[in-house]
Amino acid sequence: MKLSVKLLSGLTLIALVAVAVVGLSHSASAAADAKVYVTNKASGLTTEPSTAVSGRTSATTVYGTYKSYASTGTSARDIVADSDRFIVTIIDADLNATTTITSDEDGTGYDADAVGTDVLQIDGTGLDSTDDAVQLTLTDEVSNPIIGTDSDIKVLIAGTSTVVTGITATIDFAGDGTNPPLVRLDVDFGTHADGQALDIQYPSSKVDVTTATVKSVVDTGGTAVLTLTETGRNTGRFEGEVLVRERWANAGAGQFTAGLAGDGTTGDPAEIPAVGGPITVTYVDAATSGTATNVNRTASYKIDTTVPTATISTPASGSETQNRLPTFTGTVTDNQSGLDVSAFSLNIDDNTDAANANMVISAGNNLSLPTVIGKVASIDVSAHTDGTTSLPFSYTETVVLPNAGVTNPDHTVDFQVRAADLAGNYGYSDSDSSVGNDGTGRHGAQPHTIKIDQVIPQISSADSGVGLDTSVSPTVDKANVRDTIKVTFDGKIKDTSVSASDFQVVFSGAGGTFVPASVTVKDAVVYLDLDTTIPSDNKPTVKIQGTIQDLAGNSTDAGSAVANDKLAPVVTVTQSGGSAAGDPDGLTNDKMTVSVASDEDLQGPPAITVTDLTPDPDVTVTGFNSTLAVAQGGNTWSLVVTKSSSASGDRAVKVVATDSAGNSATVGKDTTKTYVLDLAVAAATSSPATSTTQSNPFLTTDFSSDQSALSVTEATLDDVDVTSQVIASANSKKFFFQPTTALTNKEHTYVVKVTDAAGNTATVTNTFTKSDRTDFVLELFAGWNAVSLPSNPLDTDVNTVLSNTGVKQVVAYDATTPSQPWRIASKVGSGAYTSQTTPGLSTVSAGPGYWVETSDFEDQKISLEGPTGPGDARPGLTTIATGNGWNLVGVVDQSRTQTQADNKGTSLTRPDAGGTNNAVKSSAYFNTVNNGRAYTFDTVDSEFRELVDTDNVTIGSGIWVFISPQDNGQLPHIVP
Repeated sequence: MKLSVKLLSGLTLIALVAVAVVGLSHSASAAADAKVYVTNKASGLTTEPSTAVSGRTSATTVYGTYKSYASTGTSARDIVADSDRFIVTIIDADLNATTTITSDEDGTGYDADAVGTDVLQIDGTGLDSTDDAVQLTLTDEVSNPIIGTDSDIKVLIAGTSTVVTGITATIDFAGDGTNPPLVRLDVDFGTHADGQALDIQYPSSKVDVTTATVKSVVDTGGTAVLTLTETGRNTGRFEGEVLVRERWANAGAGQFTAGLAGDGTTGDPAEIPAVGGPITVTYVDAATSGTATNVNRTASYKIDTTVPTATISTPASGSETQNRLPTFTGTVTDNQSGLDVSAFSLNIDDNTDAANANMVISAGNNLSLPTVIGKVASIDVSAHTDGTTSLPFSYTETVVLPNAGVTNPDHTVDFQVRAADLAGNYGYSDSDSSVGNDGTGRHGAQPHTIKIDQVIPQISSADSGVGLDTSVSPTVDKANVRDTIKVTFDGKIKDTSVSASDFQVVFSGAGGTFVPASVTVKDAVVYLDLDTTIPSDNKPTVKIQGTIQDLAGNSTDAGSAVANDKLAPVVTVTQSGGSAAGDPDGLTNDKMTVSVASDEDLQGPPAITVTDLTPDPDVTVTGFNSTLAVAQGGNTWSLVVTKSSSASGDRAVKVVATDSAGNSATVGKDTTKTYVLDLAVAAATSSPATSTTQSNPFLTTDFSSDQSALSVTEATLDDVDVTSQVIASANSKKFFFQPTTALTNKEHTYVVKVTDAAGNTATVTNTFTKSDRTDFVLELFAGWNAVSLPSNPLDTDVNTVLSNTGVKQVVAYDATTPSQPWRIASKVGSGAYTSQTTPGLSTVSAGPGYWVETSDFEDQKISLEGPTGPGDARPGLTTIATGNGWNLVGVVDQSRTQTQADNKGTSLTRPDAGGTNNAVKSSAYFNTVNNGRAYTFDTVDSEFRELVDTDNVTIGSGIWVFISPQDNGQLPHIVP
């Protein structure tokens, strides 16, 4: 019976609402707690107790590693591909949400009798008799595959929830999200399609995602968020990938200090910084099997960045043998993650590479794994299991080295072990742990070598004049050893097989025949010490006259070689022709002749370079930069060096000569003085410069900056010849004259004529004025004045010093007598002073400060001691005694140069080591005592003014200063 589609319009709205409600159903329940596991992507080792995932193996602890930020050097590492990545697995059935899908042929239901695009007749006709069968293509639900079994499929009357009975539904194809599901309907009994449209209802599920956090011990604040994706539509198993990178905190390119989120795919993993480990993965389990919620589930991933250690015991690296089938033994260890046994390899270079130009494991950076050449030794490691901490090995070669194609070998064969641990770090055996040069080994790990040698030793070369420098370690060649010949063989020589008598040396020409006095063997070199000087241009012949054996055991008693000339010429350099009669080879005011002599023929004239050493910086003299000397015949040359455009100063001369064999000799350095260029007498400094108050002063003329010593040819004072009275300093650069007759108060002229050692002359005229000293002026204002004297008065009596009629009182304060520190003297008008205290005050001197009370504004003039002159008594230093507490002290000029009328109120100065006067600050004036606050007194404003460390101290001031004992309890003097 033919079926037709009958739509019940009254039920349509109800059916649509029912589908929507059914579609929102959730079939999951919190039946189990979530689990978190980690898997090393490279090794497949996983913390999951049992897993059906292909390529994964359960392990209690899983290690991984990361690529080193350093790409070269001993801190760089190679790693197994993907060993810096780990997979996080979360199993949580609670997250597996299912939905109920109703396929209704886009709202009309399936007409089982209308065979067409979505309905395929399988058996019978239509779907109204027993054994009728059709296949429905659920095109409208292509994105929703069927989850479950045949029993989960329901056949409904279209637009209703009424289940049709008597029909069996079978899943022919569940769908895959791209291709639609296929469902077969078989009639078991009854009539079912008569006028009825059908809907198909079934469960489906999406591929869900979740997140976890990843944190390392060095990134506690920078957690990475990892997105995990369900492995299927109904698995409840979620996986995501994490990339571990070395934490790099330096600013600039490559900085990586905080985690980065990722979607967990290979192309976009989460990234986490690490330096060591472990790394912790945390997942929040929202619903558990009990009543708890939001429980943290964690897994730990260990980090191992220590490479396996591989050692090779035999053969010894650098050894030599005739045996072409050597035995290799050694051990590989790893005490952290354990060894990946399958990754072990002993690599032997069996290429025909006599000089070992190519390493068996290439050097280079860690951006890619190295190139490995040669063969991998066939070593059975089946007795060892992954994770073992030690793997000893032994292998005896079965094929002659370097290979069967070489019949008479003299070849260096290199070999090296490479091993990996379960974390993914590659390690290499290292023949020399003291060498870390990437160019000679993978990340500084040097390949081992053995020389397969069946050839007798032969002399490769001989070099005259090359010895062994044993003063350094390791020893190195030493050039221009004039009694030694370096003999190089084609391989290392057994030192115990060599004696001096095994060699004979024949000098070329009629030079003679010699047997070495001694020999020294270093590897493939024998140094012959002749104890006889080898002429610079000689080419000796070295002959073997005894038996010599190499390290492989091959021996010879014959062979010779003509030595290469490695001796530089013996060059002698002299200077002459300078303008200084007493030093013609060391001093000139213009020309200097440089002469060169050689003990052998040269390739060409020697090159001469002249350098000005003063003033700095050093400058090559114009016209004399590698200038060729002029031949004079007989292997001699000369060059006249002029002053050029140089200033006066030291000059260096360097001569470079090269013999016919190409050996160069250098005499002199660009930085070592060889002579002095003195163009003129240096400017002189005269004293006194402009004036003096001394009657018989020293008249000095100072040429200290001149390049050479000088002599006075004539000296006059006011046109009177005084040459014979002029005295020279020890270096003959400073000259002194003291008039025997007192100078009158007027202008005087002193003329000195000199000649320096280079022949330069100069006349120095000094005009100065002699005058009497003026009295020092002590500035006084009406009232109390705090004052002092820079030097002692000629007459220290208080009546003489403070003679003004307006002065009423003088007060001193001596803190060293604390029981009675005050000293007071007073007077009336022009009368004499009387002391008001005991002790009294009868004298005024330099050092103390004084309170002076005056009734008027008249300055006090005082005759003070001035600078010490020739013939005066030995000058002394003035010091000021101090007490604990306040002290009233004065400002003292030790040199007594600031002691006249025009010095009042000026800053005290001191000459430094070079004679330059510098203002004295308070901190410097009191630097011998432990002082606190200091004050001066301004009479006009009647106020104390603080004197701070940076203030200058002033001539004539009286200073109140608070002084405390030093740490040792002492109260030293002030030394102005």
